[in-house]
Amino acid sequence: MKYFYIYIIFSILLLSCASVPSSTITLTKEVIEEADNMHQLNVSLVNRLFDERKEKINLFIENKYTPTLLKKYEDLLPDSIDYKKELPYILSSIIPIINHKKDSLQGVLDVQRQDILKQLNSNYDVYSSASSSLQNLLNSVVKIKSTESDALMAIDKLTGDRVDVKKVENTINQSIEKTGNTLDKLISIEKVINQK
Repeated sequence: MKYFYIYIIFSILLLSCASVPSSTITLTKEVIEEADNMHQLNVSLVNRLFDERKEKINLFIENKYTPTLLKKYEDLLPDSIDYKKELPYILSSIIPIINHKKDSLQGVLDVQRQDILKQLNSNYDVYSSASSSLQNLLNSVVKIKSTESDALMAIDKLTGDRVDVKKVENTINQSIEKTGNTLDKLISIEKVINQK
């Protein structure tokens, strides 16, 4: 009779839990690995995008900004100065201005890159934490299901046959009714004894 009660309790527990196949754990791990790869790909793409923008700035400085600046200084020079002879001195005074402009533009790009990477990493950390919690939860659910299945198989081996759940339920109800009737009789006897 003791095994019947255990069987009923475990049956109720099994029926109340949602079924999660063990393959869900493998699938979740693969999804997490794919998300890790996607995050690395996103970081690489952001870095590549900003490297290309830096290269465009360098090309702009070399091909447009520097010739325009040199032309501007050339126009400012008086006709009495030999431009070719003075060019090294002119360049030495212009190069710091060009480098400052280039550094300024690339600095803006670096700040933008860091902001985007910081947000990307922050989002990934939240996702990673959530997916890790989900993976742990799934591991626990599958482990519980496996333990419950093992317990039911052990109970089946002990009982040797199928348990008639209705019969067990009726037996439990009859026992409760008998206990209730017996308690009512004891209470009546106690009242009679206390009256004397």
